[in-house]
This record gives sequence, C-alpha cells and structure tokens, in this order.
Amino acid sequence: MDGTITKMEQSEKNGPNKNNSQTKLLGQFLCGKENFTKLGKDWDELFARAQDAPPFLSHAWIQTFINHNRFRGKPCLIVVWKDSKLIALLPFSIQHFYGIRIGKLIGTEEPSYLGLLLDPKYPEAAAVIAETWAREKVAHVFQNKHVFSLDNTTHSFVAEINRRGFAHKYGYKRVCHYIELGCSFDEYLQNTKSGKRRKKLRYAERQVFNTGNVEIIRYIGKDITPEIHQRIAQIQKESWMKRRGAAVLGQPFYQSLLTNMSEAGLSCVWLMKIDGDDAAFAYAFITHEKLYYHWPAFKLKYESKLSIGQILLMQIIRDACQENIILFDFGQGEAEYKRFWSTDTQQVEWVVAGRGFIGYIVILCYRIAWWLAGQKDIFQLYRRLRRRLKISRQLRYEQ
Repeated sequence: MDGTITKMEQSEKNGPNKNNSQTKLLGQFLCGKENFTKLGKDWDELFARAQDAPPFLSHAWIQTFINHNRFRGKPCLIVVWKDSKLIALLPFSIQHFYGIRIGKLIGTEEPSYLGLLLDPKYPEAAAVIAETWAREKVAHVFQNKHVFSLDNTTHSFVAEINRRGFAHKYGYKRVCHYIELGCSFDEYLQNTKSGKRRKKLRYAERQVFNTGNVEIIRYIGKDITPEIHQRIAQIQKESWMKRRGAAVLGQPFYQSLLTNMSEAGLSCVWLMKIDGDDAAFAYAFITHEKLYYHWPAFKLKYESKLSIGQILLMQIIRDACQENIILFDFGQGEAEYKRFWSTDTQQVEWVVAGRGFIGYIVILCYRIAWWLAGQKDIFQLYRRLRRRLKISRQLRYEQ
C-alpha cells in the first residue's frame, strides 16, 4: 500500500479504551488515477458488503469519471484497511482556488447520491477517514453537493471532522421522492390509490396495449448491449429532453458509463416498442434490493392522451414488486409523476466543512450562494442561462 498511513491511537477523542477496535484500523491517503484502478477488486468487494450504498459509489461508476477526466484537480482517495481488507473509501479530487485547497467528491456532474463507502461492520472507520483528512491536511475545505438525508455514514464523517476543528454547514436542499415497497403490486395500488384511480390506470394500460403491437422488453446487466445503448440514446434524442439540452446518452462519456454499469451487473433497461418502433425507455440501477430510476424518455411523436410513459413506469413498478425491491427511488427533483407514484420523500443537501480562517470564509461564500439560489427570480435566470449553455454544448457535439 502506497501513501501515508495513519494509525488511530488510544488517545483519540473517542476515549482511552484499550480495546477500541480503531487501534487496528489503518487510514491511507492516496493520490493519482492509478490508485483508482488498482483498488478495483477490493472496491467491488467493499461495495457488495455495504448494503446501504447507492450505485453511484460503485467502482464502475466512479472509474468512468476518472477515465474520462470528468473532474477538476487531482484525483485522490482516503481508504481504511482492517489488515488486508478494505473497509472504507472516500473518492474525491483536490482543486486549487487562489491558494485554497477544496476537496470535492467525484461524480457531482450527474445528479446522484455521493459520500463515504463503508463496511457496516466497521462504523468507526468514518472517524479514521476524518482523522486522516485532518492529520494529512488534505484540503482546507470538504464539499459534497449530493448528501442524501438517509446517508448516515457520510453524516457521521461530517460529524467526525467537525470534532477535529472543522466548522460545517448544510444547505440548498432538493427533494427526492421514493416508494416504499416490499409488497405485491396489487397491494401497493390498494394502499396508495383510490378505487376510481385504480380503474383509470388499468383502463389507460388497456388503451395503450390496444393501439397496436405493443411490447415492453426488459434487459438486465450484461444483456444490455452497446446496440441497446445506442437505441435508447436515439429515443432520448427524439424526446422532450433535447429541448432542455439534456439528451446526453449518445455522448462517449455516457455510453461508457452505461457500458461499465451494465457489465458490473447494476443496470436494468425497460424498452417499449409500438409496432416495431422504439417508443420509450427507462434506465435504472438496481443494487441491495433498491431500484434507482435514473433516465426515462419517450419519443415526442407518441406524446398523446395515451400516456405511454406512465404505463411504462407502471410496468416497472410491477416488476420491482415481483423482484422483491424494497425501495423505488426517483432521484432528485420535483415532477408530477413522481408525486403521483411516490409514498414519501427525503432530501439531498449540500454540505461544506472547513477549518481555520480560510475554511470559515469559504463556508460564508457558500451560504451567500445558497441564499441567492433561494431567490426565485435570480435562480430562474441562472437556470435559463444554464439550459442555453447545455443546448449549445449539445449542438456542438452533434456537429
């Protein structure tokens, strides 16, 4: 193992317990792309044990960002070992801004849930990560814009660096809708929809399947071929997402991301065909009995009262119930269809932690930025400018 190793001593703030298991844990600070690749097997094994970890902390997801340089600064890792077993990992990049070092998690370009990957048998490893960050003076500031409110592991890490002299602040909350399942589809409808609504849904489903030769095909893991990836990218290109500059799946980075996640066995695609034509799709990630609904789209020429998107989603929820999925996550953001199908909400927050005068100033700057984002007129102007930039980039790519 290369890099600096930090061993937790009995004199740490957790108390002078001579039997403290932290004395057997080793924290390691690593920099460079090569370390992401070298840790692949250990990373995969840790991810398999981390039952609450979202797919966005898998090696397949993060490695794609590394391979395509979708980050700024120097890529780094803090890892924790129990003997030769990897039990915790924090992937980030260190960026320099006028002499200020800011550690940002890798993967923030794509709406997701990011944080600390940790073996649940070793919750004390979060303190080792924090201690390594502090002792090695990794960066003045830690920043994560995608902290899920249910991610107790990452919240624990933030609390630990706070104990080591870092001030921190949470802000800029975004809603996340989800469905609690663990039941049959009929039970789900019975518990969440009125009798009248259930009849309308089943009528709408019959209407769609009576329009012609309609079929919904599901592809899982390695069965999702590059040809299927191209087909769903074409559907997205002919959907409403093109107007928003969000039809991105045809780009090389996203094609690699889809391929890597499929080969890792984390992906699932539902493809709806009408009279032999690809009409709609939904791309999801499934891990640890949870489904993360990520990229849905349908061709605009099928936009009608038939609501093929709603019927496709209904089939996906039905399949999730049959596969004993316990949680169906819709990801970040508001949408009418999410409110209709979900049973509850959580949120994603932005967290910033810093130490010393520089850290406090950076936190103040983020608080001002979050306040500005809360001003409706300013935020709408920012979103319009950002959308135009996305559309401009998409047009340059297509040329």
